[in-house]
Amino acid sequence: MIPLKKDIKLVRSLQQKKFRNELGLFVAEGRKMVEEALLSSFRVHSLYTTDSSFQQELAIQVSNKEMEMMSSMSTASPYLIVLHQAESVLPSMHELDKTVLVLDGIADPGNMGTILRTAEWFGIANIFCTLDCVELYNPKTVQSTMGSLFRMGTHYFSTPEIISFLKENNYQLTGADMQGTALYDYSFKEKQAIVIGSESHGLRQEMREGLDDYITIPSKGKAESLNASIAASIVMSEIFRKSKNK
Repeated sequence: MIPLKKDIKLVRSLQQKKFRNELGLFVAEGRKMVEEALLSSFRVHSLYTTDSSFQQELAIQVSNKEMEMMSSMSTASPYLIVLHQAESVLPSMHELDKTVLVLDGIADPGNMGTILRTAEWFGIANIFCTLDCVELYNPKTVQSTMGSLFRMGTHYFSTPEIISFLKENNYQLTGADMQGTALYDYSFKEKQAIVIGSESHGLRQEMREGLDDYITIPSKGKAESLNASIAASIVMSEIFRKSKNK
């Protein structure tokens, strides 16, 4: 089955946030991403491949030229899937672990994807994002998660909604900042929310008003700050280490 021109037009339109939002769809590319998506709870809209040996009944066979027209990558993969976006809902109590992550205005899609991937590595299943964080379904975010987005709970809500929900569920909100208790001396609470600020502005005032405490990553060199995804990774690693030693 050869896709109609409208199929190619639809997939290409999903490179733009406007159409992703209007249609409630997004794209993932690459065999690993497609296989991860098919195992997930995300609903499939359409699936395209240039690989005639790919055994998947949903797959529509396309030419290399057609795939290049649909792909947002510099070198098109033989596999591309269009998925329905998941509704952003607050998780129930049984879905929440003892540690959650809160992202305050993370703007870079690479950082967002890396944070999701690292959070899954350390067993953190839920991430709360302020509404001005980069979109989860941005193609660069999707690809940089390397499939983690299909298994993570990623929730977009306003700052007051996030703070209220976590406090109602007895989480301690601790912000990563330039000033605070040294990370390696900090006693994390049983129910802990770690808050990571944006790359350029750090933690904003609205978020700071809801925080209970601050931690800082001790430094030795002269670098002014850390990349947001690096800072998040260091904090998550330390939480994991301390939890294993209890």
